[in-house]
Amino acid sequence: MKRIASFFTAVALAGLPVMAQTDMGKVETDTTISRDIEVVKEYNPVIREAGKVNTMPELRDVDTKKIKTNYSIWTLPTTPVSEVIPTLDYAEASTPVPQDVHEGFVRVGGGNYTSFLGEVYTPLYKDGSYLIDFYGKHNSSFGDIELTKDMYPSLYRNLESDALFNDNKAKVAFLKGIRNSEFSAFVDFGYNRFNYYGYDSFKDSLANNAKLNLSDDYKEQAFMNFNVNARYRAKDFVGKWKYDVQTNYQLFHNRNSLSEHTIYTNFQGVYRMETSMLGLNVDMYNIFMSRPDSSEFFRYGASDNLHSYTVLKLNPKYTFEGKSGMMQIGVIGTFCMGQGRPGSVMPDIYGHVQVIDKKWYVYAGVSGDFVVNSYRNVTMNNRYVSPDVRVEDTYVPIDIYAGTKIKFFNQLAVDLNIGYRVVNNPYFFVNRRTVDTVAASAYHNIYDVVYCEDAGLFNAGLGIKYKWRDKADFAVKMKVNKWSLEKDETPWMQPKFELSATSSYIPTDYLRFNIAYHLATGREALVHGSSLEMNDVHDLSIGANYKVLSFADIFLNLNNILCQEYESWYGYTSQGFNIMGGISIVF
Repeated sequence: MKRIASFFTAVALAGLPVMAQTDMGKVETDTTISRDIEVVKEYNPVIREAGKVNTMPELRDVDTKKIKTNYSIWTLPTTPVSEVIPTLDYAEASTPVPQDVHEGFVRVGGGNYTSFLGEVYTPLYKDGSYLIDFYGKHNSSFGDIELTKDMYPSLYRNLESDALFNDNKAKVAFLKGIRNSEFSAFVDFGYNRFNYYGYDSFKDSLANNAKLNLSDDYKEQAFMNFNVNARYRAKDFVGKWKYDVQTNYQLFHNRNSLSEHTIYTNFQGVYRMETSMLGLNVDMYNIFMSRPDSSEFFRYGASDNLHSYTVLKLNPKYTFEGKSGMMQIGVIGTFCMGQGRPGSVMPDIYGHVQVIDKKWYVYAGVSGDFVVNSYRNVTMNNRYVSPDVRVEDTYVPIDIYAGTKIKFFNQLAVDLNIGYRVVNNPYFFVNRRTVDTVAASAYHNIYDVVYCEDAGLFNAGLGIKYKWRDKADFAVKMKVNKWSLEKDETPWMQPKFELSATSSYIPTDYLRFNIAYHLATGREALVHGSSLEMNDVHDLSIGANYKVLSFADIFLNLNNILCQEYESWYGYTSQGFNIMGGISIVF
């Protein structure tokens, strides 16, 4: 019998985490191999990649000890930690696929703006201790975006701009369970092609003088990423030891023949005593750059950071636990060879106390960080950054935070936190200014970075989660950010306030509804040498998933329902109201 319903939904991205945990203190043999597949909403409101990828590949078990965000709020990629208020480029709404029933899926969809989605996950070989699987994805949009005089007053006429976006990924992964340990490896490849479709006031000025056909004059860009990773880890303590070691080769290459090769190596070791543990984390980045000759427009020779170099991070720590809480004391030492800071030392102290067992606890910490701003990482944040800009690495000498978590009635959870960090030489994106003497105040639709003096950043966050039986859930997360900069400096295009709210409702076993809202306010851009207040982001999406057969779902996704013209980066207008529908088949 065919079931008929009205619906709206979300499309999918597969997460492939390996979940293998046992209680600390137990030693047991576990050779079971499995992957959890999570289907989440896919949405590209500003022609950008829907899912943020880890800064480094999926390397190790997530450390959920603290609320950790990058110094530039939510717009830089960070390791996806469960307590972190997430990046809000799109709203997530998850629909788990039962592992005891299904092992793979195929998903296809299409929508306005000439958008297409294709996705597949399948095990290639699987038994009790081996798993070899494949994941592939295509996500594209070929429609035009209208740039209007309402958004850009200097635009002499409304303009249709070709907003090409074509993202492709493929990954083959291997897992092998070996008693209480596990060996894994993967190879993945990504190719992302897109246009610099945003408003360019210099080209518009030339077009107004009949010197250039602006609608036909755009520059296409493409990024290629290739990764090979190998990892060996103990899933639990072997005697008194637990270890995790891995190495990864990454290649970033763009259409301008710029290449960045990174060999990343990580080691984690823990020695357990009766009530305490000694641990050591080691991270090493060996980065090799290959840059082209400077072109007429790009100035590779002028970049100060396009050198090959090495970064070594050492993090020894001592952790002890009691009945009512735990404390960790450690330091982070960073050493750069070839460029950057010769040496840096930061604290790594964290603790929490249970006020009421499993109901209420408070936490606090003093830490720091050193972020390697590779091309790969920065372009995942802002793909429109100029190819000849290699951002300096970021040093956070101190990061102080505190918070409390309270759970009510096993249904409502609240997390309230505050923090303050000092950032050495933070950077912000600004439109590149033209060097043409006639139009010296004009700008381009690619981005330079500007650095500020040492800065302070205060933030306060609130997270609320509510779940009603297995039928409905609701989550809201918000954060306020206050920068402390020098007199004439501004945190360009960074929000002062962000909020996300998501909810899902499952009225029957066959139907699921989702709704998500994203708000970002208080952003400023540097335009014609002056500060310009950017439009607030108001992004509302609604969706549903309807199961027509035991192995097939149909979906429809309505995004930017309010049809707001907002920008993540100045000059790049988002898509208006957009819709995508399709079918998912699990097997």
